[in-house]
Amino acid sequence: MQATFRLVRAFLIFSLLATGALIVGCDSGGSSMDGGDNGDGSDGNGTTLSAPSGLSGSAGDGTVDLGWDAVSAEDLGGYNIYRSTSSISDISGKSPLNESLLSGTSYTDDGVENGTTYYYVVSAVDTSGNESDPSSEVTASPSDMTAPAAPSGFSGSAGDGTVDLGWDAAGAEDLGGYNIYRSTSSISDISGRSPLNESLLSGTSYTDDGVENGTTYYYVVSAVDTSGNESDPSSEVTASPSTSGSADDRIAFQSDRDGESDLSGDSEIYTISSEDTSDVEQVTNTTVNSADPAWSPDGNRIAFRSRRAEGEFNTEIYTIRPDGSDLRQVTDYNEADGNGGEAGPAWSPDGSRIAFSSTRDGDDEIYTIDPDGSDLRQVTNNDVSDATPAWSPDGNRIAFQRSRDGGDDFSGDYEIYTIDPDGSDLRQVTDQSASDGSPAWSPDGSRIAFSSNRDGDANSEIYTIRPDGSGLRQVTETADNGDDGIADDDITPAWSPDGNRIAFGRSRDQSSSFNIYTIGADGSDPRRITKNIETEFAPTWSPSQ
Repeated sequence: MQATFRLVRAFLIFSLLATGALIVGCDSGGSSMDGGDNGDGSDGNGTTLSAPSGLSGSAGDGTVDLGWDAVSAEDLGGYNIYRSTSSISDISGKSPLNESLLSGTSYTDDGVENGTTYYYVVSAVDTSGNESDPSSEVTASPSDMTAPAAPSGFSGSAGDGTVDLGWDAAGAEDLGGYNIYRSTSSISDISGRSPLNESLLSGTSYTDDGVENGTTYYYVVSAVDTSGNESDPSSEVTASPSTSGSADDRIAFQSDRDGESDLSGDSEIYTISSEDTSDVEQVTNTTVNSADPAWSPDGNRIAFRSRRAEGEFNTEIYTIRPDGSDLRQVTDYNEADGNGGEAGPAWSPDGSRIAFSSTRDGDDEIYTIDPDGSDLRQVTNNDVSDATPAWSPDGNRIAFQRSRDGGDDFSGDYEIYTIDPDGSDLRQVTDQSASDGSPAWSPDGSRIAFSSNRDGDANSEIYTIRPDGSGLRQVTETADNGDDGIADDDITPAWSPDGNRIAFGRSRDQSSSFNIYTIGADGSDPRRITKNIETEFAPTWSPSQ
């Protein structure tokens, strides 16, 4: 009996020990019924979650794009991205960039700074929160890839063996400088071209002294930032350097030096050398007025307005050779009543058309016509006064003055406008409570000169402005009015063929008479050309030969 009891007790002890071993064995696995974390990157069934492979990074402008291969795991929860500015050897205790697990295999980091190198790894996380080892590391360095805006206000002025260029400063905070490009043909693209300057230009002007007189050059300027990004080229300007003071450098103008003023009915057309002011030639010689001269592009003819008969008050447009021969009538106003007619002729750049103003519909409007008097076309049509047309060098636009209140050439509020020759696309250039008139387009088309009393007194000065209405510059400055109330004035500007100088009519010392002056387009070096007590103004420069 005692032996049997010992046998049963031994059996019970063995059973208890066996059961305890099983329980201990289960606990040592650290797994619950739900198959949780084993602490070694495996799932509850002993499967290890692999680190993602194929991680790659692509740096952009203020961004880094990351991508990797998908991890094959049935219980995949998503991915974490880690970033540092130094190498990442361990992700323990680090916070991922993403606030929640990423479900896809790509990520764009836009919280980076250009010029900094970043290190990235990616990890996989299962649905139980187990995280894999980090992937292999990639680096990326985002950089500035945004170019500055193209410079504006580009202009060129040709001299004797030189071309002076200028432009407005670019507004980029990271501006590095500027490049100048030159060609003997139009520049449509600067890709692959070498700039004139060996190093970036820090200023907004450049003098090109590597040019030949008699050659037309095309220029553009670009802006470059500190990262080397280059803007698109600016608008193009042309310049033709030449020896100044050539025999063909003449100015035509109207004058009453025969003793009769234009207002009383008799002014004539003369030409004068811009260098030798004693070299004066009379072009017209009548008992009635001839005014508003305009030299043809080929230099062979001068257009002007005139009353060619005694007692006739209406004016017509005529052309004549500079030596006074071969007079031709262009328009035929043929209106019996009132003072009216045609005025202010301006040649198109190719010489095929003449723009002018006419009162033939009741008020001043702009028209164009062939030089032989055919194919008359009306450009403007409204209830105010449109006058003093000026053709752009490319022939695509006509600048003119327009009154806001219906005033005439001597009163009212005039502004400068431009329009297509077919009468479309009207654009306002100036907008002041003053009188802006007598526009004249620069040879490179970048600026329009005009006269204005916008400085607050009755005096008129010469200004230039871009065709879009920006970049206003004052060229001349008149004296204050005297006690007699007669204003000093600078009026009727005209550009030299090289764009270096502007001719104009000037009254001084409160005199009612005008003389012809020239001045640098930048307002420097004023010169008096005519020296008479008579009224002489409305200059027009002969074209380059």
